[in-house]
Amino acid sequence: PGRSVIGIQGVMAMIVFGRAPQSLRESAALALVVFIGGTAQTTMQLLIRLPVGLRTQRSAIGDVFTQLAGLARHGPGQWSTSVARSLDNALATLDSAALFGRTDIQALRSMADEARRMRLELIAIDGLLRRLPDRHGTARSIERAREQLGLVMEEVAEALTAFGSPGPPAAGDRPPVWPDSTATLEVFDAAEAGAAGAGDLAPAVVRHFRALAGQLRATTRLVAQATDVRFGSLLAATPSVPRPMTSELRTAWGLLAENLTSASPAFRHAVRLAVVVPALGIAAQHAGLSRSYWVPLSAAVVLRPEYVATLTRGLARMGGTIVGVGMIGAVIGGLHPGMAATVALAALTGWGAFSFYQSSYGIGVAFLTGLVLLLVTVGQPGSLATTGYRLLDSVIGGSVALVAYLSWPTWSREEAQQLLTRLVASQRRYVAAVLEGFTAAGPASSEDLRGARTHCHRLAYADAQSAVGRSLAEPRARRIDPEVSRGILAALRRLIRAAHSLRTEMIEGADIQGMEHFADAVDDSLSAVEDGMTGAMSVVRLPPLRSIFHRIDQTGAGSSVPLPVLIQLDEVVNAIDTVAELMGASDPDPPS
Repeated sequence: PGRSVIGIQGVMAMIVFGRAPQSLRESAALALVVFIGGTAQTTMQLLIRLPVGLRTQRSAIGDVFTQLAGLARHGPGQWSTSVARSLDNALATLDSAALFGRTDIQALRSMADEARRMRLELIAIDGLLRRLPDRHGTARSIERAREQLGLVMEEVAEALTAFGSPGPPAAGDRPPVWPDSTATLEVFDAAEAGAAGAGDLAPAVVRHFRALAGQLRATTRLVAQATDVRFGSLLAATPSVPRPMTSELRTAWGLLAENLTSASPAFRHAVRLAVVVPALGIAAQHAGLSRSYWVPLSAAVVLRPEYVATLTRGLARMGGTIVGVGMIGAVIGGLHPGMAATVALAALTGWGAFSFYQSSYGIGVAFLTGLVLLLVTVGQPGSLATTGYRLLDSVIGGSVALVAYLSWPTWSREEAQQLLTRLVASQRRYVAAVLEGFTAAGPASSEDLRGARTHCHRLAYADAQSAVGRSLAEPRARRIDPEVSRGILAALRRLIRAAHSLRTEMIEGADIQGMEHFADAVDDSLSAVEDGMTGAMSVVRLPPLRSIFHRIDQTGAGSSVPLPVLIQLDEVVNAIDTVAELMGASDPDPPS
């Protein structure tokens, strides 16, 4: 979103300032004035900013981690239900359009995702512990680890619900615990040593504990993003590594290269802007309209890459502009406010604009239009005439933008298929890297696994899900098939979760007989799905994954292949078969 904002602001700056070419000195002076205004606004934001804007959301996530602490210490039962209920409540508080794009809310959403994974890990641990014999103090080591987990989770909850500014603790305050990650892992090592000889279950328990440790490290980083408060050595032990500039440039160029086609919504949007905005600017200047730059500016704001956003935004903008001009025109023409009243009106309209802009665009535009008119008309001659020109220019620009879009529309079906294809491709790389860890080649390096996982980050899923949602809001004849697209998204989510679970089960030397054949079949299947999505969203036939899996199951069940691995391999097969069935593939061999 940050890059998009830069681009949009750049277009608006060219429209507003480009209408009157000036000398280099005058342009530099104008740039300095704009810079001073932006700096003043940013400085004020930093000075008066209080971490209370998300008080409800942070409290809800804090309650989730409080319940998780109880689950870590006491096991499932009522605690599992309490965590689930708290998670549902927290997700409900985060589901607001007004919060879209905020980095702190994204951090809270990620913390909810981590909490959900922790809940599943803790439930799995409890199930394994019931069958784990107590040898050499195994129970005591496990209890120490569970207590340590509960302690960290409580500190996470306290950090989220401490709404004051960070600073040194007051006298008598208990300092944050935040156990050192090394000490925490030593507890797990002790649990592993104590469980030696207790059967195959002990290593599985320890692996789940280590997965929890990684999730907690991720959570502490997210606490810093959500609260601007950095606590403890657990966070310091895992510093973030900035991506090199060359990697950022490769990613940016890759995105640009993908969109250099007439089928890309971004490309078509760029062409529409490049034609409509200059044409309107030239036409408005020759028509002699006062403040003619408002015409192309309105068109640039209304035009969006997708159908629904352009129509709803265009109509809402024109309606909001009419209301805003009417309100402020009546106030200026009827009351002739002085300086003090103007300041109060500016505060009121500014509050309304930023309060409603994301959640209700039409209302936000009405307040924003009023704010702009106040700033440019009060104290100037012909104020009422200026409000009339604002109304006329906005209606002209918005109307032309709508006509231009409908003349050359972009339907989101192609974009949805493109992003679904990209999601399958990224998951294919990650699943291949994970399955390789169960072959003779052995586990890939942590850097390779991290790189493959980065490509199938949840952002790729969110992009595909968002594109599918936009397509489903379009006319029925133009939208993507709802049953197929939603089913594919659900199956791909199951696939990536199974891959994550398999990654936690990887151990050195885990060469499973037949896994290479299975991994090749999975790769071929996902490759066929990827190719099918680029065309008619159909695939003819896939390799017999179910039969290949059954051979692994029959060969390794009860002996060389751990039960959790078999369960997740079965989930991989089910997820891919679901995608294939939704895309019309014939079943190579019915499941037994």
